Amino acid sequence: MDSAAPFKPVRTRQTVQDQIYDQLRTALVNGAFEAGESFTISAMADRFMTSHMPVREALRRLAAENALRISSTGTAVVPDLDRAELAQITQARMIIEPATARIAFDHIGADERAELGKILEKHQTCGETGDVVLMLECNRHFHFGIYRAAGNDVLISQIENLWLRSGAYVRFLSDRMGELLQTSYKKGFAMYHEVMLKALDDGDRDAFVRTMGEDIEATHNLVTDFLTENEGQGGS
Repeated sequence: MDSAAPFKPVRTRQTVQDQIYDQLRTALVNGAFEAGESFTISAMADRFMTSHMPVREALRRLAAENALRISSTGTAVVPDLDRAELAQITQARMIIEPATARIAFDHIGADERAELGKILEKHQTCGETGDVVLMLECNRHFHFGIYRAAGNDVLISQIENLWLRSGAYVRFLSDRMGELLQTSYKKGFAMYHEVMLKALDDGDRDAFVRTMGEDIEATHNLVTDFLTENEGQGGS
């Protein structure tokens, strides 16, 4: 388990399970765990400084969301990388996220637009500094800044679940992104976000929505290329 995962001791007994669930869920979305990584209830209870029961229940909730697998011994395992699963996740994202962006388009006011601009500037800076963690964080904040403007909690919940199931792929991508940012890729990795903001400023809803889909598809293709390269080198 990644020792850098930012877990905090849990002290409020009334909501122990929810606190553990929330922290684990955030860590998974952020790519804190590698595909195939496992951890026991006992180890997690020690990390959270709590008893086994709330940890067990939090892990079961995450397993129900397909974010983890629970073995017969009760060990939690991050699902392996799988091309078919990735394709299915991407297909679902291509349906839900552009549709949510279409709804959000008319609800993005001046304040939201300004915040998206700030996130984009920070995102662009990552290409120069090579800060992969911040780059992925900015990417997430940019997307969800748009989705939340739609004002539909049901859609947000569905999108969050898709990103949750993508956590291991985010980790896989982040482990390779450092080298990629040493190439010409660093000049254009934020291109789709730039185009989306221009479309927003131009009042071009169709371009805004179309580019959201192109951004998702480009990420899928990048991960797929890395998976192919990894397999060619004998990786799992």
